[in-house]
Amino acid sequence: MAGGALAAVLMVTGTSMATAVPAAAAGAKYKCVAEAHLDLGRPKATSSCKKSASGKKVSKHRVKLVCDVVRGRGTPHEVPRVLYGPWVKPGQKSTVMCGFSSFTRSWAVETKA
Repeated sequence: MAGGALAAVLMVTGTSMATAVPAAAAGAKYKCVAEAHLDLGRPKATSSCKKSASGKKVSKHRVKLVCDVVRGRGTPHEVPRVLYGPWVKPGQKSTVMCGFSSFTRSWAVETKA
């Protein structure tokens, strides 16, 4: 009977540990960065988040890329276009690309707590 009681105590302890892990992950802090570069002549931006003690709580993030699209043949002009990557969890990368005949204006990371 004592062996059964010991097993029950160990199971309860193991169960409480298993429930504590997601709570610790939910309270984790992240530092997010965005990078931009050319990929086959097209502007491409990527955002990623890594755990950091000095970061902030993040549940999802995405990259925001603003491109100047060249329009017109005789008198070309630039039209700004804002593109967003998909919302992803920390640890994954969010990526978006502009079309051809585009120039990078700015890029940033957007987060949800």
